[in-house]
Amino acid sequence: MRLLRAALASILLSQGVQAALLAHVETTRGTITAELKFDEAPLAVANFITLAEGTRNHLDPETGAVSDEPYYIGESFYRVINEATFRIAQTGSGTGTNAGGPGYTFPDEFDAGLRHVPYVLSMANSGPNSNGSQIFFVGNSSPSHLDDVHTVFGIVQDPASRAVIDAIHEAGNDATSIVAVTFERTDAAAMAFDELAQALPTVSVPPGEFVVTPGVSARYQLFPPASTGDILHARRSVDLDSWTVAASHHLGIEAPAAPAELTELPLGEATGTHGFYHVALARHPGALAPSHFRGRTLSFDDAGGRYTFAFHESGESGGVIYTPTTGNPFSSSFTVFEVSTTAHAFTMVTDAPGFNPRNLLIKAGCDAATTESVIGRHSTQYFNAGWRFYAEGEFDLTR
Repeated sequence: MRLLRAALASILLSQGVQAALLAHVETTRGTITAELKFDEAPLAVANFITLAEGTRNHLDPETGAVSDEPYYIGESFYRVINEATFRIAQTGSGTGTNAGGPGYTFPDEFDAGLRHVPYVLSMANSGPNSNGSQIFFVGNSSPSHLDDVHTVFGIVQDPASRAVIDAIHEAGNDATSIVAVTFERTDAAAMAFDELAQALPTVSVPPGEFVVTPGVSARYQLFPPASTGDILHARRSVDLDSWTVAASHHLGIEAPAAPAELTELPLGEATGTHGFYHVALARHPGALAPSHFRGRTLSFDDAGGRYTFAFHESGESGGVIYTPTTGNPFSSSFTVFEVSTTAHAFTMVTDAPGFNPRNLLIKAGCDAATTESVIGRHSTQYFNAGWRFYAEGEFDLTR
């Protein structure tokens, strides 16, 4: 396949054909052709191609089994917004809801030349550096508030494809499904782009064995051990029909650039006469996020000053100081709940009873690590009869 691509690339280059890597997304309302911007967003483009073609493993969102079935086929556009200034059609969750994905995440890719103008293809996410499989098409609107929040990786040029997007928006939620996704390369650069060589996560069944103490516990011994950036998932069933989460473990960085290891994954109590497990390992190259916050300090700015959260050794509480741009600092205790961490991001809800706003939802994407800290971008909300935008910008997490 690579040799064929190279030969065809040579022919096309000699003919001076304009660069294009095209995705043909066939839906129940017609086909959308999008030009994929592999130079500007190679991770997003490679992820879309490999999932759609079944050349990248993912997790079945229902059972937790490792699968290489082509993604997107049969997926509905489950979230469709058709407002004058905001038209998007979202798909690719694997569940038909916003809760779903391939079992891994990868970082954002922003380019000044790719904005959320009418008729582009972009990555859906749940915060900085949390891309997976979910995508959305922008219709005839320019939602610029999504710029540098979501990764644009394709543009839709031809009127027929745009008309299909318009029809999807008019139809509403769950009224349109994807039938097939195919790709076409029309120039040398597109032929040379290797979607399998990008620094994307891999998903596999980790080598190892189950160790069960009947009626007491079950665990999975890993050969070799898991390491920094790895996320282990395990689902359990007693009837091979319904599956529940048995374990989920993220090996984050213990200190900037310090390695981590895990030799076995606890799977909980070994109750009942039998049980079935799906165990999977998602390996994330270049992972930067921590797996805990014990003894760490998180700092970021809002419009009027700077927050500094100092975590106790439990990693679940501590003291926070707010230093305004003008005036005296003030402080409160805080606790943390609803914490989640992934390879390149973390999310937490804080409760500081001495502050107003009292509760913050902090979504943070880790972009780089030095010997002293992890740095990145945050998007923070406050609670007032629902979560509302509060602040965004840079953060640092020191130890």
